Amino acid sequence: MIRSNHPYFAFVLLSICSTLVLGDRYDFEIDGTIIVRLRHYLSDDGNPEDRGNLTIQSIRTGSVALSQAIIKPHHLTRLKALAKNDQLYRMQATVVTSSNKVVEFLTFMKACALVESGFSDVLTVNLDHSGGVIAISASAPYGICQGAPIPPDEKLRFFNTTIVVRHMDNGPVPDTATYIQKMERERDARERGDQKDNRSFIAKYWMYIVPLLIFVLLSSAGQPEGAPAAAR
Repeated sequence: MIRSNHPYFAFVLLSICSTLVLGDRYDFEIDGTIIVRLRHYLSDDGNPEDRGNLTIQSIRTGSVALSQAIIKPHHLTRLKALAKNDQLYRMQATVVTSSNKVVEFLTFMKACALVESGFSDVLTVNLDHSGGVIAISASAPYGICQGAPIPPDEKLRFFNTTIVVRHMDNGPVPDTATYIQKMERERDARERGDQKDNRSFIAKYWMYIVPLLIFVLLSSAGQPEGAPAAAR
């Protein structure tokens, strides 16, 4: 679990909300932990401020733990200003892998959509086939601002965040070995002469029929038309 020395951090344990079915385990060669530092921009031109920390405790199972900062009154005022001015709420996610590799992602959404939802958002972490983070995105329940009334300030003290961990599915792999074996068997059969050719007459001899038809058509087009009857 992540703990912070900052006085206004509250630790929030989330039920795992993942695209994984309960009990599923992805067959990564090495399991590991991924730490994501979350910072957000409370103004259009300011510096990012700490929002919290996300820990993916197992890249195989997608289990997570999240700690987020309490929304202070002056933070709420600035977030409401972003929404009023129809600006974007931006968040920076800094990933630290088990091998101490650092990768940064920037995501954003409409500030008014976030405020109208009562600071309910969805944070999606996409992992590749090896368990590395390839994308992080944040979104509000509704992507557009609906003009809904904003909840009272006393209900806007925490982010209500749902974490989704998605693993990249491998696409279908062509069975090249079976295809090559089939081609080799057909070749061997042709060399032995024991394979019957069951193709139709046209399928066998189309390369001779097509040039003949073209020749006939060209010959017909080149013949002069009959002369008109003489006028009396």
